[in-house]
Amino acid sequence: MSLEKLASGGACLTSPMFDRHGTLHVCCSQSGAIFKLEEGNLVEVLHTQGQPAGIAFGGLNDTLHVADTALQALLGAQHEEDAEAPQLVPLAQEAAGLPLLGPSSLAVDQHDVVYFTDSGALGQTTLSEPRGGVYRLQPAADGPPLLQPLAAGGLAHPCGAALSPDQQLLYVAELLQNRVLRFAQRPAGVFHASVFHVFAGGLGPSACVCDFDGNLYVARYDFRTSSQEGIISVIQPNGQLLKEIVIPGAEVTGLAFDADYRHLYITEASAGAVYRHAV
Repeated sequence: MSLEKLASGGACLTSPMFDRHGTLHVCCSQSGAIFKLEEGNLVEVLHTQGQPAGIAFGGLNDTLHVADTALQALLGAQHEEDAEAPQLVPLAQEAAGLPLLGPSSLAVDQHDVVYFTDSGALGQTTLSEPRGGVYRLQPAADGPPLLQPLAAGGLAHPCGAALSPDQQLLYVAELLQNRVLRFAQRPAGVFHASVFHVFAGGLGPSACVCDFDGNLYVARYDFRTSSQEGIISVIQPNGQLLKEIVIPGAEVTGLAFDADYRHLYITEASAGAVYRHAV
Protein backbone atom coordinates (compact mmCIF):
# COMPACT_ATOMS: atom_id res chain seq x y z
CA MET A 1 0.00 0.00 0.00
CA SER A 2 1.37 3.40 -0.99
CA LEU A 3 0.59 5.40 2.15
CA GLU A 4 2.71 8.30 3.38
CA LYS A 5 2.30 10.17 6.65
CA LEU A 6 2.63 13.90 5.93
CA ALA A 7 2.09 15.34 9.42
CA SER A 8 0.99 14.35 12.90
CA GLY A 9 0.51 15.78 16.34
CA GLY A 10 -2.76 17.65 15.98
CA ALA A 11 -5.53 16.08 18.05
CA CYS A 12 -8.89 15.47 16.34
CA LEU A 13 -7.78 16.58 12.87
CA THR A 14 -10.45 16.52 10.20
CA SER A 15 -11.58 17.85 6.83
CA PRO A 16 -8.49 18.04 4.58
CA MET A 17 -9.09 20.60 1.84
CA PHE A 18 -7.01 22.38 -0.83
CA ASP A 19 -7.26 26.03 -1.76
CA ARG A 20 -6.82 27.21 -5.35
CA HIS A 21 -3.06 27.58 -4.80
CA GLY A 22 -2.70 23.90 -3.94
CA THR A 23 -2.12 24.43 -0.22
CA LEU A 24 -3.58 21.72 1.98
CA HIS A 25 -5.61 22.83 4.99
CA VAL A 26 -7.10 20.82 7.86
CA CYS A 27 -9.02 21.79 10.96
CA CYS A 28 -9.04 20.62 14.56
CA SER A 29 -12.51 20.00 15.94
CA GLN A 30 -11.13 20.03 19.49
CA SER A 31 -9.05 23.22 19.63
CA GLY A 32 -10.90 25.33 17.06
CA ALA A 33 -7.80 25.88 14.91
CA ILE A 34 -7.54 25.75 11.14
CA PHE A 35 -4.09 24.77 9.88
CA LYS A 36 -2.20 24.76 6.62
CA LEU A 37 0.37 22.08 5.90
CA GLU A 38 3.79 23.64 5.34
CA GLU A 39 6.90 21.48 4.93
CA GLY A 40 5.49 18.75 7.13
CA ASN A 41 4.31 21.13 9.82
CA LEU A 42 0.80 22.19 10.80
CA VAL A 43 0.76 26.00 10.83
CA GLU A 44 -2.27 27.70 12.35
CA VAL A 45 -3.85 30.26 10.03
CA LEU A 46 -7.19 30.87 11.71
CA HIS A 47 -9.15 30.12 14.86
CA THR A 48 -12.93 29.93 14.98
CA GLN A 49 -13.25 30.08 18.79
CA GLY A 50 -15.53 27.08 18.40
CA GLN A 51 -15.30 23.54 17.05
CA PRO A 52 -14.82 23.49 13.27
CA ALA A 53 -15.90 20.12 11.91
CA GLY A 54 -15.58 20.89 8.20
CA ILE A 55 -13.94 23.39 5.88
CA ALA A 56 -14.18 24.00 2.14
CA PHE A 57 -12.85 26.47 -0.38
CA GLY A 58 -15.09 27.36 -3.28
CA GLY A 59 -16.74 29.88 -5.52
CA LEU A 60 -15.23 32.52 -7.76
CA ASN A 61 -13.11 33.98 -4.95
CA ASP A 62 -11.99 30.66 -3.46
CA THR A 63 -13.73 31.68 -0.24
CA LEU A 64 -13.09 29.64 2.89
CA HIS A 65 -16.30 28.24 4.39
CA VAL A 66 -16.44 26.62 7.83
CA ALA A 67 -19.00 24.32 9.43
CA ASP A 68 -18.72 24.84 13.19
CA THR A 69 -20.74 22.58 15.49
CA ALA A 70 -20.09 24.51 18.72
CA LEU A 71 -21.00 27.88 17.21
CA GLN A 72 -24.02 26.27 15.52
CA ALA A 73 -23.25 28.18 12.36
CA LEU A 74 -22.01 28.01 8.81
CA LEU A 75 -19.26 30.62 8.53
CA GLY A 76 -17.58 32.41 5.63
CA ALA A 77 -14.22 34.17 5.58
CA GLN A 78 -14.05 37.87 4.71
CA HIS A 79 -10.76 39.63 4.06
CA GLU A 80 -10.36 43.14 5.47
CA GLU A 81 -7.57 45.46 4.42
CA ASP A 82 -6.07 46.05 7.86
CA ALA A 83 -6.50 42.53 9.22
CA GLU A 84 -3.70 39.97 9.14
CA ALA A 85 -6.15 37.05 9.03
CA PRO A 86 -9.59 36.84 7.42
CA GLN A 87 -12.62 37.42 9.62
CA LEU A 88 -15.28 34.74 9.91
CA VAL A 89 -18.88 35.90 9.57
CA PRO A 90 -22.06 33.83 9.94
CA LEU A 91 -23.69 32.74 6.69
CA ALA A 92 -26.41 30.58 8.27
CA GLN A 93 -27.39 30.15 11.92
CA GLU A 94 -31.00 29.02 11.76
CA ALA A 95 -33.47 27.16 9.59
CA ALA A 96 -37.24 27.70 9.62
CA GLY A 97 -36.82 30.09 12.53
CA LEU A 98 -34.97 27.59 14.75
CA PRO A 99 -31.23 27.50 15.58
CA LEU A 100 -29.11 25.02 13.66
CA LEU A 101 -27.98 22.03 15.69
CA GLY A 102 -24.40 22.51 14.52
CA PRO A 103 -23.14 22.21 10.94
CA SER A 104 -20.69 19.33 10.56
CA SER A 105 -19.61 19.12 6.90
CA LEU A 106 -19.98 21.01 3.65
CA ALA A 107 -19.34 21.10 -0.08
CA VAL A 108 -19.20 24.21 -2.28
CA ASP A 109 -19.93 24.23 -6.00
CA GLN A 110 -18.49 26.47 -8.71
CA HIS A 111 -21.29 29.02 -8.27
CA ASP A 112 -20.60 29.45 -4.53
CA VAL A 113 -23.65 27.40 -3.55
CA VAL A 114 -22.95 25.70 -0.22
CA TYR A 115 -24.36 22.30 0.70
CA PHE A 116 -23.99 21.42 4.37
CA THR A 117 -25.04 18.85 6.94
CA ASP A 118 -26.47 19.86 10.32
CA SER A 119 -25.95 17.20 12.96
CA GLY A 120 -24.69 18.84 16.14
CA ALA A 121 -22.11 17.03 18.25
CA LEU A 122 -21.94 13.24 18.20
CA GLY A 123 -24.88 11.94 20.22
CA GLN A 124 -27.08 14.95 19.59
CA THR A 125 -28.84 13.32 16.62
CA THR A 126 -29.20 9.58 17.07
CA LEU A 127 -31.14 6.56 15.81
CA SER A 128 -33.79 7.20 18.46
CA GLU A 129 -33.81 10.97 17.82
CA PRO A 130 -32.86 11.47 14.16
CA ARG A 131 -33.03 15.26 13.94
CA GLY A 132 -30.11 15.92 11.59
CA GLY A 133 -30.61 17.74 8.31
CA VAL A 134 -29.10 18.71 4.97
CA TYR A 135 -29.31 22.22 3.54
CA ARG A 136 -28.40 24.21 0.45
CA LEU A 137 -27.38 27.87 0.78
CA GLN A 138 -27.60 29.80 -2.48
CA PRO A 139 -26.26 33.35 -2.90
CA ALA A 140 -28.74 35.98 -3.96
CA ALA A 141 -28.04 38.92 -6.26
CA ASP A 142 -29.72 41.25 -3.76
CA GLY A 143 -30.38 40.49 -0.14
CA PRO A 144 -29.51 37.51 2.06
CA PRO A 145 -28.75 34.07 0.61
CA LEU A 146 -31.58 31.57 0.22
CA LEU A 147 -31.53 28.56 2.55
CA GLN A 148 -33.21 25.50 1.05
CA PRO A 149 -33.79 22.38 3.16
CA LEU A 150 -32.97 19.16 1.29
CA ALA A 151 -33.74 17.06 4.38
CA ALA A 152 -35.17 19.11 7.25
CA GLY A 153 -34.59 16.56 10.00
CA GLY A 154 -34.99 12.79 10.08
CA LEU A 155 -31.28 11.92 9.80
CA ALA A 156 -29.03 10.25 12.39
CA HIS A 157 -25.84 12.34 12.47
CA PRO A 158 -25.22 13.30 8.82
CA CYS A 159 -21.58 14.37 8.76
CA GLY A 160 -20.06 14.10 5.28
CA ALA A 161 -20.94 15.82 2.01
CA ALA A 162 -19.55 15.49 -1.51
CA LEU A 163 -20.59 16.66 -4.97
CA SER A 164 -20.31 14.55 -8.11
CA PRO A 165 -17.95 15.80 -10.85
CA ASP A 166 -20.86 17.37 -12.78
CA GLN A 167 -22.23 18.80 -9.50
CA GLN A 168 -25.67 17.34 -10.18
CA LEU A 169 -25.48 14.78 -7.36
CA LEU A 170 -24.91 15.38 -3.67
CA TYR A 171 -23.73 12.48 -1.52
CA VAL A 172 -24.23 12.59 2.26
CA ALA A 173 -22.70 10.23 4.81
CA GLU A 174 -25.20 9.39 7.55
CA LEU A 175 -22.94 8.10 10.31
CA LEU A 176 -25.35 6.40 12.70
CA GLN A 177 -27.42 4.74 9.97
CA ASN A 178 -24.17 3.40 8.48
CA ARG A 179 -25.18 4.49 4.99
CA VAL A 180 -24.67 7.04 2.23
CA LEU A 181 -27.58 9.03 0.80
CA ARG A 182 -27.79 10.47 -2.70
CA PHE A 183 -29.60 13.70 -3.57
CA ALA A 184 -30.20 13.90 -7.32
CA GLN A 185 -31.01 17.29 -8.83
CA ARG A 186 -33.67 17.18 -11.56
CA PRO A 187 -34.80 19.71 -12.65
CA ALA A 188 -32.46 22.44 -11.40
CA GLY A 189 -33.11 23.26 -7.77
CA VAL A 190 -35.29 20.19 -7.13
CA PHE A 191 -33.63 17.34 -5.23
CA HIS A 192 -34.69 13.71 -4.85
CA ALA A 193 -33.16 11.75 -1.96
CA SER A 194 -32.54 8.01 -1.87
CA VAL A 195 -30.27 5.49 -0.16
CA PHE A 196 -27.12 5.06 -2.27
CA HIS A 197 -25.13 2.48 -0.30
CA VAL A 198 -25.42 0.68 3.05
CA PHE A 199 -22.44 -0.59 5.05
CA ALA A 200 -22.06 -3.20 7.78
CA GLY A 201 -19.59 -2.97 10.65
CA GLY A 202 -17.93 -0.05 12.36
CA LEU A 203 -19.77 3.01 13.58
CA GLY A 204 -20.51 4.47 10.16
CA PRO A 205 -19.35 6.71 7.31
CA SER A 206 -17.86 10.03 8.42
CA ALA A 207 -16.69 11.71 5.21
CA CYS A 208 -16.77 11.27 1.44
CA VAL A 209 -15.28 12.66 -1.76
CA CYS A 210 -15.66 11.94 -5.49
CA ASP A 211 -12.82 11.25 -7.88
CA PHE A 212 -12.69 12.43 -11.51
CA ASP A 213 -14.67 9.42 -12.74
CA GLY A 214 -17.45 9.84 -10.18
CA ASN A 215 -16.37 7.03 -7.86
CA LEU A 216 -17.18 7.89 -4.25
CA TYR A 217 -14.49 7.40 -1.61
CA VAL A 218 -16.11 6.94 1.80
CA ALA A 219 -14.30 7.16 5.16
CA ARG A 220 -15.71 4.55 7.53
CA TYR A 221 -15.23 5.65 11.12
CA ASP A 222 -14.97 3.48 14.19
CA PHE A 223 -13.77 4.06 17.75
CA ARG A 224 -10.10 3.37 18.46
CA THR A 225 -11.20 1.00 21.26
CA SER A 226 -13.11 -1.13 18.74
CA SER A 227 -10.65 -1.36 15.84
CA GLN A 228 -7.01 -0.70 15.01
CA GLU A 229 -7.54 -0.08 11.31
CA GLY A 230 -9.47 2.43 9.28
CA ILE A 231 -11.35 1.60 6.09
CA ILE A 232 -12.00 3.75 3.04
CA SER A 233 -14.54 2.16 0.72
CA VAL A 234 -14.63 3.09 -2.97
CA ILE A 235 -18.16 2.98 -4.38
CA GLN A 236 -18.87 3.12 -8.11
CA PRO A 237 -21.54 5.51 -9.48
CA ASN A 238 -23.94 2.55 -9.70
CA GLY A 239 -23.63 1.99 -5.94
CA GLN A 240 -21.44 -1.13 -6.15
CA LEU A 241 -18.32 -1.56 -4.04
CA LEU A 242 -15.16 -1.28 -6.15
CA LYS A 243 -12.40 -1.72 -3.56
CA GLU A 244 -11.30 -0.82 -0.05
CA ILE A 245 -8.27 0.99 1.30
CA VAL A 246 -7.00 0.16 4.80
CA ILE A 247 -5.01 2.63 6.91
CA PRO A 248 -3.63 2.55 10.47
CA GLY A 249 -6.08 4.06 12.95
CA ALA A 250 -9.84 3.55 12.97
CA GLU A 251 -10.99 7.14 13.44
CA VAL A 252 -10.95 8.25 9.80
CA THR A 253 -12.43 11.75 9.71
CA GLY A 254 -11.75 13.37 6.33
CA LEU A 255 -10.86 12.82 2.68
CA ALA A 256 -9.73 15.06 -0.18
CA PHE A 257 -8.13 14.74 -3.61
CA ASP A 258 -5.43 16.96 -5.03
CA ALA A 259 -6.09 18.87 -8.25
CA ASP A 260 -5.02 16.05 -10.60
CA TYR A 261 -6.69 13.27 -8.59
CA ARG A 262 -3.44 11.34 -8.26
CA HIS A 263 -3.39 11.34 -4.46
CA LEU A 264 -6.02 10.91 -1.77
CA TYR A 265 -5.42 12.88 1.44
CA ILE A 266 -6.75 11.41 4.68
CA THR A 267 -7.11 12.67 8.25
CA GLU A 268 -7.19 10.20 11.15
CA ALA A 269 -8.15 11.58 14.55
CA SER A 270 -6.76 9.04 17.04
CA ALA A 271 -3.17 9.63 15.85
CA GLY A 272 -3.78 13.23 14.79
CA ALA A 273 -2.28 12.31 11.42
CA VAL A 274 -2.51 13.45 7.82
CA TYR A 275 -1.82 10.76 5.22
CA ARG A 276 -1.34 10.73 1.45
CA HIS A 277 -2.35 7.68 -0.57
CA ALA A 278 -1.38 7.26 -4.23
CA VAL A 279 -4.38 6.18 -6.29
